Amino acid sequence: MHRNGIAFLLALAWPGAAHAQEALIPRDSAAQQDAAEAPEVTAPDVAPPAPDVAPPPDAAALSRSPTGDRIMAVVGEHLLLESEWRDQTLILASQLGLDPGSPEMQELAREAFDQMLRDLVILAAAERDTAVQVDTDRVIDETDEEIARIRSRFPSEAEFLRLLTDSQWGSLAAYRADVMERKRRELLGQLYLSLHSDEILTRPISDEELRAYWEENQASFGTSPETVQFEEIPVMVTPSEEVRAAAREEAEQVLADLRAGTIDFPTAAMRHSDDPASQETGGDVGWFGRGRMVEPFEEAAFAGQTGEIVGPIETLFGYHVLQVIDKREEEVRARHVLVAFERRQSDVDAARNRAEELAAAINAGADVDSLQAITMPGDSASAAMIELGRAQLPPVYGRGLEGLEPGRAAVAETPTGFSVLISRGTGGGEDIAFEEIAPRLRAQLEQQRAEEAFVDRLQDEVYVDIRVPPDRALQGA
Repeated sequence: MHRNGIAFLLALAWPGAAHAQEALIPRDSAAQQDAAEAPEVTAPDVAPPAPDVAPPPDAAALSRSPTGDRIMAVVGEHLLLESEWRDQTLILASQLGLDPGSPEMQELAREAFDQMLRDLVILAAAERDTAVQVDTDRVIDETDEEIARIRSRFPSEAEFLRLLTDSQWGSLAAYRADVMERKRRELLGQLYLSLHSDEILTRPISDEELRAYWEENQASFGTSPETVQFEEIPVMVTPSEEVRAAAREEAEQVLADLRAGTIDFPTAAMRHSDDPASQETGGDVGWFGRGRMVEPFEEAAFAGQTGEIVGPIETLFGYHVLQVIDKREEEVRARHVLVAFERRQSDVDAARNRAEELAAAINAGADVDSLQAITMPGDSASAAMIELGRAQLPPVYGRGLEGLEPGRAAVAETPTGFSVLISRGTGGGEDIAFEEIAPRLRAQLEQQRAEEAFVDRLQDEVYVDIRVPPDRALQGA
């Protein structure tokens, strides 16, 4: 594989979900799920330090960290530890499906080292630049969001804390401190690169170079991910007018109390909100951009002024009383009290019966497009065929589509009712064609060249001492 071939493979395969904001008020339809885009990953070759750059105090005397972990490199005042490098390599190998004993695994280890070294060079330069100031509140917000996202993957809070106690961190406090430091470093690097973007000059890739790179690394790109293809007809649990009126009355009372100052927002959320995901945080749903929340909630949040309390806002879930906490470029932070519609069994049964009738009609030969036009008038986007990678498929949809033959329909229960799922088979699995990947490949390689040159220039300002090159560590020396 060509030098830096793994780097582009990482850009294709490394999932960005770890940093993506997840909606706490989910949209109803799988057609409205956003697929996370893989971040750009580069791995420049980092040269030894310029001889006229002085090491930081006592750095030259260090050979191991205080814990005895071997130091592979010193960059500014930061250490690149062997354990961190090996852990990162194993994580990437797992994501890429590489055999630990394969030649690709060794190249991945080298690329991981280069990537980590590059990040530390940028971090060291950012810390020397007085114009680079990271918003502490944003670090805290992104830390809380990531921990909440990780916690949600566990069946209970107790299980999450038990695993933390048995882990290298030992406690939630230590884990949170580690995540905060990582977020601080990420944001520092991003801000530094943004402030110096005019210095990162594009290095064009010729058509001949692009084709040569593709031919040399074609086997690395593998096949396109397998996808599941289906259509759906959502069937909502429609609350009765009596249920809607009762929910609205409670929401209006909460709004009146908040505006009168007889209750504060966190207390109102604890007492009245039916959103368990945000109830314990005082209703705070964190930062979100457009396309992440249900539309009426999102529109109210973006239209509101900082500190303003608005509502009641009706969505599929009930009535919301919302307060805008803060705003920044293309994002809003808000909190809310949700007064959910009471799910009466009679309303649930009616929706289930309707969904089962539609599924039976489709299985008997009824035209899906006609049924969608009747049940979803004007909603052409949701009526389109949906194609999602298996990892992106919501579990309830995965279970409903499992073993379902193309053209057949089944009913799945969703948070807002039911969905009639019509299988259209699977896609993907084909060899990736040059024409398909060429635009992304060109952009990635040009950006990689530009950042390599930029980091090379940074090393005239930042102390870099590579103590243990990755090849030596791989040989056990």
